Amino acid sequence: MTRTLIPPDEAPTVRPFDFRATGTISKELVRRLELLHEVFSRVLGNELSNALRTLVRVELMSIDQVSYDEYVRSAPNPTVVGTVLLRPFGAPVLVELATQLALNLVDRLLGGPGTSAFVRRPTDLEASILVDILEEFLEPLRETMEPLVEVETELQGLEFNPHFLQAANPSDTMTVLSFALSIVEGHPTEGLVTIAYPPTVVDAISARMDAVTDDQRLLALEAGLPSSPVAERLEDATVTISVGLRPTTLAAADIVSLRPGDVLTLDHRIDEEVVARISDRELLRGRVGRHGSKLALQLTAWSA
Repeated sequence: MTRTLIPPDEAPTVRPFDFRATGTISKELVRRLELLHEVFSRVLGNELSNALRTLVRVELMSIDQVSYDEYVRSAPNPTVVGTVLLRPFGAPVLVELATQLALNLVDRLLGGPGTSAFVRRPTDLEASILVDILEEFLEPLRETMEPLVEVETELQGLEFNPHFLQAANPSDTMTVLSFALSIVEGHPTEGLVTIAYPPTVVDAISARMDAVTDDQRLLALEAGLPSSPVAERLEDATVTISVGLRPTTLAAADIVSLRPGDVLTLDHRIDEEVVARISDRELLRGRVGRHGSKLALQLTAWSA
C-alpha cells in the first residue's frame, strides 16, 4: 500500500465540530429579522388595541438562539404557548405569552381593568378566550412574511405545559424573538411575548430574503441605480407630494373684503400644467383631471 506524506505546513487544519448543533445565524440575518419584525410589532399593536379598545405597545427586545430542549426546559410551567403553522413553510412556529400577561389580557377582554391575583393555569373558559387572543397574532405574522412570500397562518393548538410540546427535535436550534408588550391605561400591564422559529423556517426566510435582495439589485442595475442597502430600502419609504397652481397676486384690500361665495380669478391658465413638489423641490409636471370621485394628476414630464 502506498502512503503519501503531507508536510506539516500543508496539512489541513482540524477543528472540533458539534454534530448536535445546527449552526448560528449571521449578524446580517439578525439585522434583517429585526427590520422584518418591525412590521409584526406595529400590526400586532394595532390588532390588540382594536380588540382591547386601549392602546397597546409592542416592541422587539432581542433575538436569541437556543436549542429546542433548552427552550422547553427554560419555559415556566404553566405558560401559554400557541402552535402556529405558516404554510408553505410547514414547520410550526411557537408563540408564547407570559402567563401573568395572558391572564391580564383575558381580564381586560372580559371588561376588567387588567388584574389577576396570581400566576396559575388558565381555566377552560380562559383557555377559549386565549385562543381568540392568539388568533390576533395570525394577521401580523402573515403581513410580516408578505414581502417575502405569501403565507397562510393557522393556529393549530394551545398548550400550558411546555414539556408536552413536540414542535421540533431536541437538538434543533430555535431562533427566539422576544417582544415587550405594554398597556398603560387602567391597571398598567407589561409582559413578554416570544416567537420561536425552528431552523427550517429560518432557513426558508433567509433564502427568500436573499432572493428578494438579488431581484432588487438586478432591477437597480437595469435601471442604472445604486444597489446599496440604503437604495434597497428606498421603495419602502413614504413621501408627501404637494400639487400647486401658479401663485396669484391680490391686493390686501381685496383679501380683506372676501366673503363666502366670492369667486377668485387666478393667474393660472386652464391649459397650463401644474407642478408637483416634494418639500420645496420641483419633481414633475402634469395636468389636473378627474379619476372617479377624486381629483387626479396626469404626468406630462419630469422636471429637469
